[in-house]
Order: sequence, then C-alpha cells, then structure tokens
Amino acid sequence: MAATITRPPGSALALKEKNFRPSVVEADLYEWWERSGFFTPDEANPNRPFVMMLPLPNVTGDLHLGHALGFGGYEDLMARWHRMKGEPTLWMPGTDHAGIIAQVVVENELAKEGITRNQLGREKFVQEMWTWMDHYRPRIEKQLRMLGCSLDWSRPNFTMEPSKQRAVRTHFIRLHKHGHLYRDDRIVHWCVRDQTTYSDLEAKHIERTDTLYYVRYPWAEQMPAGTPDLIVATTRPETIVADVAVAVHPEDTRWNAYVGKEVLVPAVERRVPIIADEAVDREFGTGALKITPGHDATDFEIGQRHGLPIISVIDKRGMMTPAAGPLAGPDRETARRQMAELLRKKGLLVREEPLTHAVGVHDRCMTIDEPLVMKQWWMRMAPLAAPAIKAVRDGDITIYPRYQEKVYFNWMENIRDWPVSRQIWWGHSIPVWYCRDCGEINVPDEDGPDPKRCKRCQSDDLEHDPDVLDTWFSSALWPHSTLGWPDETPDLRKYYPGSIMETGYDILFFWVARMIMMGLENMGEIPFHTVYLHGLVRVGTVKMSKSLGNVVSPVGLIQEYGADALRYALVSGVATGADSQLTDEKLLHARNFGNKLWNIGRFVLAQVDKNPDAFRGHPVDERPEANTEGARWILSRTEAAVEECTRLIESYLFGEYLAALEGFAWGELADLYIELAKRSLRGPRADETVRTLAYALDRLLRLAHPIVPFLTETLALQLWHHAPKRETAPSLVISAWPRIGRRDTDLEARFAVVSEVVRTIRNLRQDAGLDPSERAKILLAGDLSRLGESISAIAELTR
Repeated sequence: MAATITRPPGSALALKEKNFRPSVVEADLYEWWERSGFFTPDEANPNRPFVMMLPLPNVTGDLHLGHALGFGGYEDLMARWHRMKGEPTLWMPGTDHAGIIAQVVVENELAKEGITRNQLGREKFVQEMWTWMDHYRPRIEKQLRMLGCSLDWSRPNFTMEPSKQRAVRTHFIRLHKHGHLYRDDRIVHWCVRDQTTYSDLEAKHIERTDTLYYVRYPWAEQMPAGTPDLIVATTRPETIVADVAVAVHPEDTRWNAYVGKEVLVPAVERRVPIIADEAVDREFGTGALKITPGHDATDFEIGQRHGLPIISVIDKRGMMTPAAGPLAGPDRETARRQMAELLRKKGLLVREEPLTHAVGVHDRCMTIDEPLVMKQWWMRMAPLAAPAIKAVRDGDITIYPRYQEKVYFNWMENIRDWPVSRQIWWGHSIPVWYCRDCGEINVPDEDGPDPKRCKRCQSDDLEHDPDVLDTWFSSALWPHSTLGWPDETPDLRKYYPGSIMETGYDILFFWVARMIMMGLENMGEIPFHTVYLHGLVRVGTVKMSKSLGNVVSPVGLIQEYGADALRYALVSGVATGADSQLTDEKLLHARNFGNKLWNIGRFVLAQVDKNPDAFRGHPVDERPEANTEGARWILSRTEAAVEECTRLIESYLFGEYLAALEGFAWGELADLYIELAKRSLRGPRADETVRTLAYALDRLLRLAHPIVPFLTETLALQLWHHAPKRETAPSLVISAWPRIGRRDTDLEARFAVVSEVVRTIRNLRQDAGLDPSERAKILLAGDLSRLGESISAIAELTR
C-alpha cells in the first residue's frame, strides 16, 4: 500500500517561487528532524552500525569554514548516506575544552577590562572559563544545526564533563601503573608569553633573517704555533654564558685532532672540553658547535650522551638569570645585543653576517620558543606506537588519501616522548600528589579517593600537582570515552570500534595517531577502521586560522546562500585530501545548481498536480513501465546515476560524486528528458510520462540528499504528498538509498550520440545569434541508421 506523506510545518515552500529560499525551511525542517528522532540510531536495527565521532570543535568562539567543510560537507554526507542504506547510524556530537587555546582567549577578554588571571586567582579564573564554555557551547551546537549536521543530540559530550574527567583520571593512573608515564627533568619547548610547555607538534617554524655571529673561543692552554683559532658560529650569543662544551664531528679532519682539548667560554672564561659527536653539522658555520644543554634540544641530547652539566641562564619569563654573570637582568633579546657588544670589546667577535633560517615558535601565539630544562610529566611513546604502526601496516586501519599512510609511518617510527603536563589553569588536573617531607610521588588507585597521607612516610603534608594535562590527552580518548569507558556500557559494546574518523590532515599526529594508540592501549582494539583526511580551506595560500585573523564564519554565508549551497560549494571540485579555496564563483554555482534542482522539482510537481490519477496503483518510488525511447533512456540513465553515485561515495570520491550528480540532474534530466517530455505530456501517454518524471525526481532527490538535505527534503515531502510512495518512511533522512536497477546500455550509447549532436546544434544556433523561435535547417552526415528512432529526439530537442 502506498503511503501519503504529511508535510511538517514550514516545509511547504510555495512552488510559485522561481528560486529556492532556504531561510524559509531550514530551521523548521531541522527542528522536525531532531524532534522526530531521525538522528538517533534504532537500537532494534540488526544491521551493522555506522559510527563516527565528530572532530571536537574547540569552545573558543564560532565555527569556521574548515569545520563547515568537515562537518557539513564530508561527515554529514557520510552519516546521511549510511543512514539511508539502512545502517543504524551514530554520529556522536561533542565539544572540546581547548586547554591553552581557550585560556588565552578568555585571558584576552579579561584584559579588555584590565583584569589578569593572576589578579582573579585560580578558582575565580576557572569559574570565568566555565562561564565562557556555558555561553559558547550552545552557540557552536546551534551552528552545527544550521549546517544541517545530523548528529545524535541525545548523546551530548564535552571533554570537561564529570564522566570525561573520570575517564582521563583513570587513563592517567593506568598509564602510570603500566610504566608509560614518568616525571623527569628534560628539555621542553617553553612559551614565555603563555607561561607553559608545549609539545613538538605544537612547535612550528617560521622563516626569518637573524645575525649569525662568528665568535672566537680562546684555547685554555698554550697551543703549538700554527694552531687555528676555534671559531664558533651562533645566532644566540646570549646563551654563550651557559656553554659547557664545544662539539665537532668525529670525521671532521679540521678539528678531530683537538678533541679532548679545552677552550675558554668567552665573557666568563670557564674551561670547557672539545668533544666529538655525530650530531654536529659539519657544513654549518665552521663545523664547531657550542653546546648549551640548558637552552637547545640538540645540545641537551648531546649533553646527555657525554654526561655534561646543565646551566640555565634564561628563566620562564625570558629574562637572564644571575647564572648569566655579566648578562644577568635583561630580557633575552637585549642580552643578545649586550653580548655582541661585549665580544667586540674583547676582540672575540670575528665577523657577523645575515642568516635566513627557520626559527621555532609556539603555534598558538607565534612567540619565539625558549628551550628550557624542566621537570615535567612525559608519556613514553615508542611502546604505544608499535601496535598502532602495525594496525595501519596490516590494513586493519586504512587512511585516505593513501599517501598519508607514508606520512603516518614516518612520524610514528620516529616518535619522541610526549610532554603531557601544561603550566596553565584550565584543563584536566593531574592526579598526582607530592609529599613535601620525603618527595614521594603519590598516585591514587582507580576510582579511589585522593590520597591524604604519603604512601611511603605517612606524612599528611601533600601537595597536589598544580599543572594540567595537554588537551590532546583527553581528546585521544574520544572514540571510547564518549561511549562510557572506563565502564563496560551497552553503547561501548555496540558502537566500539567506530567505522571512520574524518578530520583535517593537519591533526593526523595531534589527534588521529593518538586516538589509535590510546584505543589499542585501553580497549585492546583499534578505534576505527578508516581515516579520511580532508584538506585545508585556505584564504589565498594561507591556512585559515583564528590566530591569523583570517577566519571566515559559515554563519553569514548560510544566511546569504543557504546551508545546502555552502556545503555543496565546499565539497565541489575538491580532490581527496587536497587543499581548497572557497570563492564567490563556487558559491554562486552551488546556489545555481540548487535552483536548477528546485526548478526540476517545480516542473515535475506541476505535472503531478495536473495528473493526479497517474499514481493510482503506481507508487512513485517504484520504477514505471516506459514505452517511449526517451522514457526508457532516462530510466536507464537514472539507474546509471544510482550506480555511479553509490560507487563514488563508497570510494570516498566526494567531489566526483557531486560532478556525477550534477551531470545527471542538469545535463540529462533537465536539459534533455524534460524537454522531450513536454510534448508527450500533451498526448495520450501523459500518465506514463508523469510517472517517469516523478520516479526520476524521487531517485534524484535521494541521491542528492546527503549533500543538499534541506532542498531535497522540501521537494520530496511535496512529491510524496501528491504522489504516494510504497515506502513508509516519513522523511528522506530515513528513506532508502536507491538500489541499482536494470540498464539498457545500447540505448544509452545511442542517446550519448544524440546528446552530443544536440549540444553541438544548440551551440551553433547560439553562435549564429538565432532566436529560439527561429527554425534552421541542419544537415547531419554519417551513418544515421545506428541512431534508430532516437534521431527524432534531435529534432525535438533543437527546435
């Protein structure tokens, strides 16, 4: 029995409107979808579920176009498609507390009022952070709804909510128990602006020109005549006062004879040895490298190998400490100039020259990195990386585009330990208490209370670690913490592991790799089977980011063009994993395509309205019988479109899917068959023609729904209201994706020739400036017999 669909409020946009007006329908349709529970997986559905986690947007403000591409473009497309395939679909929503990024944003807001976080104190500042979160989380969720994201809002998540705090605490305690976490004095990246450490992945490099100083290090003892001066090249003369050695390459014949000798550190005249180490770049400067373990990562590693002492002369504020001797007091930049002048006076500055090189900065604020040796919590990564490497190498996880797998292996096989502690106030606290009496590290039991006494000496004088965990520490648990881990919940049993992780390639290591490692560690199983990495949305050639101030909000574009057009424009023409730019031309084309779909629908619905008896006993979603060649051709091409769109989505070729969709809707249905149908609609086969048109429209709307959900739902509800369907689903959201039907490839081949001839004639008429009403004689040469009765379509389509 055919089902007649009752239209929800706000869905009946007047068909007399020549252009689709998304603002009339979007909010009402989304509210109906959500209220009807269409986005919540049917627990009774026995099919294998499709599970995908939303890449957590940071609660630092509005969404940007990169979010719109991933969420409204690729992810919602996949969620809607799998849902239409009959799979119980869980697309899990959530937001990230964003750690240092959010803290800096809130600090900047407070600064506008002349307030610092230190003036507020930690407790009140954290309250300000929660106020910010409570304001912006609903705002971000509203924008996700505006994009049409079919997320299961019955399962909201936030990385700082109590259940996630418990998961993070459990995770830390287990990692510590298993020996994956340790506390040690090691060199870290330090941001003198944000007053915190950061990881290698958060350290980026910018190119700039500095002065390269060539400095003579006097020999500590009388050397034979002809002994060359030992000259060291450095861009950081202010750290010379912290030098503890000079290193040369063991195979450098210029210097290897002097290994074991000593030189005097300029300005402080400390005797330091000349050592040999293969880490030295023989091509840089003179081939002799000053070794400053307290302020350079390479030097620190060399120092560890050679048992060298560590001298720190720059503090956390970037100021020179008393250990800097003659340079004590000023900031590091001022000290650099002072040291250069001091070296000139002593006759030790041999020469200066400009050097363009890469300089490390903190990616959050672009402040120049200051390597410092500090006691931090570290995660031992190599044992965790090994099974994660194997999972991808064995094919348990596939990464698209496939070349990103090589990038993944290169990083994972050379992974370094991860400093997980951060010297900020907003984030997950580290569940560690230090005994002030004996120095013991006290870590509580899982789900146990905070320790009150030291487990070694029983002292009650315990100090809670003031640091918080890197925000990626909690994000790495997302595929299982959202499902109830560490508890064994029904959701965890049913929906882990997930199906796919879709995100930008720029966080392959920040997030994706860490989710794989932590999923294997905590669950003993991979967190997802597929990774799809999309490219970046750029402004010019620059990645769009809030820190660069070049972010474009999708909200204004949705208000101007509609969510469907924005989604379509972001995905259209973009190859897998490629960067893209969103232009006015792409947005206009997307809107024009939407209007073409709208007008196809208007035309077909008008014919359905004129021929109400055509669907008595003929559900619109069942393929009709066709007696004309044109009708048989469009039905065959409809099945071809189903086959091609299905193949392309299955292959993650989303840009090509849109091209196939557009080719069918615009190039075949609108430009050819509808024009052919206009004559037969006036004849005895009008009912057959209307059924063919309506069936083709029904299929087209299903095929297009994953990328343009609002427009397709608006038309589908009106179509099914007037032309009942056999399927009972009240919405395209939960309607069936079309199955591939029979095709007539011989007929398609003949019509391909017809199509090409028609386009050529139309172009000739346009070039000649002929009015559409003017008739023209056309001479066709060649073997026309192979076109059969299809040749009549040429005359019909070129009138």
